[in-house]
Amino acid sequence: MVHARDESGQILVEAAFVLPIALFCLLGLLQLVLVQEARLLLEYAGYRAARTGSLWNADEARMAASARTVLGPTVCPSRWAGVPCPPADLPELRAAAGAEALRILSAGGGFPGLALTIEQHRPTEPEWDFDDSSAPPDRGLIAVRLRYWLELKIPFADAGLWHAWRAVGGARELPAGTRLAVEAAARAGRYFVPLDTRHTIRMQSNLFRREAP
Repeated sequence: MVHARDESGQILVEAAFVLPIALFCLLGLLQLVLVQEARLLLEYAGYRAARTGSLWNADEARMAASARTVLGPTVCPSRWAGVPCPPADLPELRAAAGAEALRILSAGGGFPGLALTIEQHRPTEPEWDFDDSSAPPDRGLIAVRLRYWLELKIPFADAGLWHAWRAVGGARELPAGTRLAVEAAARAGRYFVPLDTRHTIRMQSNLFRREAP
């Protein structure tokens, strides 16, 4: 009986060490799955933004709206103040609220939110023939770059993953103002990491200059 009690006590001690580690690994795995889901949606958002630009003469406002619509479901729930999140049983309203929150957060074009950069947008002068086989292969292409600040939301795993990203030098590549904002948000318990994508697509018409208002 004494031997059985000793084994029982040993099992409790081992469980006290193993269970927190196992729980942390489980939470970390769940957070990585959510990051991968957001990365896949960001790839599609890049395509949608480029596609919209190819159809609407590189209209940046329309392109950003297309990207935000795709990424809206990843915003809620959020620890960021001012982000209204409808109940989870209303996914369509939640996605729309997330897209609207991204529009508000992205107004500054930096952190947090979604930053869209058009890397090729010069008007074509003179207009060129799409059927001209002698034209350079890169003619008429529009390239779009997106940077999305994904909020990490799984308790314990969010801080662990953010500190790992910071430790490998992710924060050092940011502009000074953005880096300070990201670190200030982390001190307040809101952890964000940047996800980037780039998509190139051919324009559906010649890019033209917009008339001044």
